[in-house]
Amino acid sequence: MKRIIPSAASANQLFLAEELGAFPKDTPLHIDIEDGNFVNNITFGMRTVRSIAALFPNPLCFHFMAKNPSQYFGEIAKCNAREVAVHFEELPYPSEELCALRQLGLIPGLAINVKTPVEQVAPFFEYIDFLLLMTMDCGFGGTNGLGFCGASHDRIRTARNLLPAGKELWVDGAMDETEMGNCFHLGADAVIAGRLIFPEKKAQEGSARRAYLPSEREHSPAELLARYTDQYCLK
Repeated sequence: MKRIIPSAASANQLFLAEELGAFPKDTPLHIDIEDGNFVNNITFGMRTVRSIAALFPNPLCFHFMAKNPSQYFGEIAKCNAREVAVHFEELPYPSEELCALRQLGLIPGLAINVKTPVEQVAPFFEYIDFLLLMTMDCGFGGTNGLGFCGASHDRIRTARNLLPAGKELWVDGAMDETEMGNCFHLGADAVIAGRLIFPEKKAQEGSARRAYLPSEREHSPAELLARYTDQYCLK
């Protein structure tokens, strides 16, 4: 079954409990761990992750954009973690890191940036359950002015053809409704939805944007997720 997984990093961080708590309890939540080193941005520390796990029973899907991701594995294993994607570009010995995740009872995935050819990671497919394909340079969820990379359509096709049966393909990065439909059409099993589910408010002048307050949203993130899931995943 196709899935749309909402990204907690795009929620209004001042109302994180309200925004995430509106989703059904079986909705997986995507948690980006960005440390300011592997990428320039910083998202969630472990204190916030523990708080999210304590408040919500939702399964958590982690995406590590961080140096030395294995230092977090033991901690997230206690925090409703299910699928965990680590970046190939940061792993000196990918098979060891991926096996370490599986030994902790977690579902290992490999993430690759736009610059990394899909063929380069094919030797490691036996160690993973899913491949997370970035469609833009990671770190800011589109706020750095970068959009969905057009060449990613060919990369999705290539990944779908190379992945063995039973291995899932996830797509992440600057996802709008059109590209979400394209990704599913090209064979993606899951897409990560940030501002598609948590739209931002544009300033009247200039290009500045800010997160909507929950009271300002025309449609709640939970309503948008339900609508898109019905339209793109259940038909």
